[in-house]
Amino acid sequence: MADSSSSPQDAALSLRVSSPLTTRNVRDNIRLLGGLLDEAIGYLDGDEARRTVEAARRAAEGLEGSADPGGVDRLFAALSIPQAEFLGRALALHASLADIAEDVAGRRLYAEDEARAPERPRTLAAAIKALEARGVDPAELKRAVDSLHVSPVLTAHPTEMRRRSVVDREVEITRLMALRRHHLPRDLDERIRAELFREVALLWRTRLTRPERITVADEVRNVLEIVRRSILPALSEVYEGWGDVVRGRFGEANAPCVLTLGSWLGGDRDGHPGVTGETLLAALLAQAQLLFAHYAVELRRLHSELALSLRLTSVTPELIALAEASGEQSVHRQDEPYRRAVKGIEQRLAATLKQMQGEGRGVGALAPYGGPAELIADLETIRASLLAHGGERLVGGRLTALMQLARCCGLHLLTIDLRQNADVHERTLAELFERASPGVDFMGMDDAARTRLLLAELANERPLRSPFADYSEETTRELAILDAAARALALYGPKALGAYIISKCACVSDMLAPAVLMKQAGLAWGGPAPRSALPITPLFETIADLEAAPAIMRAWLALKDTAGLRGASAEGAVQEAMLGYSDSNKDGGFLASRRGAAEAWAALAKEADRAGVGLQLFHGRGGSIGRGGGPTSDLVLAQPAGVVQGRIRLTEQGEMISRLYGDIPAARRNLDGLAASALMATEQAVGAGGPQVADAGAEAELTALSKHAFAAYRALVYDDPAFEDFFWSATPIAEIVGLKIGSRPASRTQSRRIEDLRAIPWVFSWSQARIMLPGWFGLASGARQAGLNAASLRDLSGRVAFLKPALAAMEVALAQADMAVAARYAALADDCPAAERIFEAIRAEHSLATELALAVRGGEALLDDRPELAQSVALSRRMIDPLNHLQVELLGRLRRGEDADALRGALQLTINGVAAGLRSTG
Repeated sequence: MADSSSSPQDAALSLRVSSPLTTRNVRDNIRLLGGLLDEAIGYLDGDEARRTVEAARRAAEGLEGSADPGGVDRLFAALSIPQAEFLGRALALHASLADIAEDVAGRRLYAEDEARAPERPRTLAAAIKALEARGVDPAELKRAVDSLHVSPVLTAHPTEMRRRSVVDREVEITRLMALRRHHLPRDLDERIRAELFREVALLWRTRLTRPERITVADEVRNVLEIVRRSILPALSEVYEGWGDVVRGRFGEANAPCVLTLGSWLGGDRDGHPGVTGETLLAALLAQAQLLFAHYAVELRRLHSELALSLRLTSVTPELIALAEASGEQSVHRQDEPYRRAVKGIEQRLAATLKQMQGEGRGVGALAPYGGPAELIADLETIRASLLAHGGERLVGGRLTALMQLARCCGLHLLTIDLRQNADVHERTLAELFERASPGVDFMGMDDAARTRLLLAELANERPLRSPFADYSEETTRELAILDAAARALALYGPKALGAYIISKCACVSDMLAPAVLMKQAGLAWGGPAPRSALPITPLFETIADLEAAPAIMRAWLALKDTAGLRGASAEGAVQEAMLGYSDSNKDGGFLASRRGAAEAWAALAKEADRAGVGLQLFHGRGGSIGRGGGPTSDLVLAQPAGVVQGRIRLTEQGEMISRLYGDIPAARRNLDGLAASALMATEQAVGAGGPQVADAGAEAELTALSKHAFAAYRALVYDDPAFEDFFWSATPIAEIVGLKIGSRPASRTQSRRIEDLRAIPWVFSWSQARIMLPGWFGLASGARQAGLNAASLRDLSGRVAFLKPALAAMEVALAQADMAVAARYAALADDCPAAERIFEAIRAEHSLATELALAVRGGEALLDDRPELAQSVALSRRMIDPLNHLQVELLGRLRRGEDADALRGALQLTINGVAAGLRSTG
């Protein structure tokens, strides 16, 4: 294929991003960190190595808007493979350090954009005050706050390129850079600069890529390190900070558990053979160890604070009893019952952890806690005594926050969901039925027949499973993880496990299947009113799944005597549903995915309302625009009116966990902001008087837009027979599949079919090639075919809640894309005429989408209404353009048959660097 990278059209489009490049603070930070990296390279590898990097960076500086990138291409073409690997590592680290420079200056790519929505409350306290100022009835507001159940769910989806060793260095560099924001004495500033040099030099000598695929245990450790370092302390700070506004208005003793933490680590076995019963129990034990260490620190602080003497104050009889039960006999503590009581709590927690670890109870040791309620009761005894003999001001925020943390995290910390594919349930049940009742052809039954059979099985207490039967490896593994789940609940309490999530849920029998399987392990109980320990959550992923979801939910909720298989809240019965943005986007494109999710939520809320149960939303999204990413508050507040009912969960994956929760201030801001958005959306739901849908005219326009956008996307991705080869040859998908960034396979099968590829590598590949296709393709053509111009689309976005933030997200993806760079990747494709045709269609759609986005908003350049975000995107382009050109050079060598093993290391470094610069993988 001819190299079309010099197209003037592409160069013009590349400049359509609003770009004063950076603020002064960011520039100064980049200059410092980039200079330190150059200094470290010269110090460790010599001046010639430093000059090589400088020459590449100088050549790359002329890339932005250039129609002739020949200088940098000639430089890269002359590199040996070791030189390319060296340069790739240097450029990748420059991109990572630029991220830190931005973050320290107070700007993150997906931070909430206050300039776009200055009226939006950023904290729960601010949201409560805003609603009070609007005149919301206090009783109604209390009900709304009491109903809040907000939970970010941390997953192990492989979207984190960085090794933990690299992240640790970056965290320390960030900490040191933050210190320099203050006016420091010269000697201290020089000392910090010396420490920064050391950290940058250590980072330069740290391997950026993984030699082997990580395990589930590695993923658990990596995520729990972020929980330990920032999320758990931030959660404590958030609860302590809510004291005056939340507890002051809604009561101290039973303050609602607004925020809890969820996880799929160790429990998500969908397409993941590495997840077993052992990994589930290991994950829970690791969580408990972390949580108990945190409890111990807080208790030691309380022990230090509460040195109240009986000679100077009175206490309740209950506190005396708690102190006596502690066994603390030190003569120095006899008149300090609070300290003795705290010591007893600490010892009981230690005994509880020993029990979880399978260790025996020592002679004379206190009894372990039988559950989180006992721990909370002991803390309440201390609080009640302080209240009775000193008042509220003596209790303090630390004890209150610790009690709230114990209510919300119990003895388990993160609530782990179990997830499995409906196809696996089908095969497992087929084998169980065949062994128990030969001749029962479960696989051959339709949904109605399966439903009758499963309901009959749930109506009795007889197990299908036999201890004397030999089962297949798959069935044995499935039963083993359910056995482990039952043990987990006994050890860690009833909230240690969350929901049982069914991937690829397509019918009512798919929802009944987990209940029958859980019954074999004592997690569900049969009889006239069957019930299960874990509520059952269907996951609807493709466009067809989203369309079918309301009918499935209607049939499920209509089943008699199955309420015990659903969830519950203080307000009554609750049914959770999970919608996936990733597979629906890959299936039908950006607009069809977001519209399908919005329509499904509105319809599911109607079905739940009709059945008299509450709806809990679970958003399965990734960090990229093509997988439902964008500001969290936009996602929550863009739900159809009346849908959010206080209960909302959403996945946080890979690099977004560290980006959003990597330090305490960021974690605190995002947790508090998520709660605030949920409250505002809940109050909108109350005001709407129940679930609402768009007006008929808007619905008709939206249907036409979505239909034509879907058709345009499908025509390119699935209907063009040459597209699959174009994708595999014009993007680094093959190299991404080989990365060791996660324990889960990149594809569901061994084929190259796009249908079988997981959404993460699909999105990852398009971002590396700077096309960002999943984040924008199809909408502009869909609008044209539907007869919607910019004015009508602007009007429609004001009448349909999800559309305005969707258009804002699309604009980010368009700005991140670069058709001049993308043309370099397209030139790698094998079939020249087909590749030229396909890329021209992509380029034309990008141009059309850019023009439409600007016309709808009335802007002159992409993101000119969000200048800080525009600056961030412009900076990332400057950092990653040379990495893209180096990657194209290396891919070209690979396509020409050069040594793949020798090229792999350099290619992985360019992929790492581009991902760092974009702050996104999949």
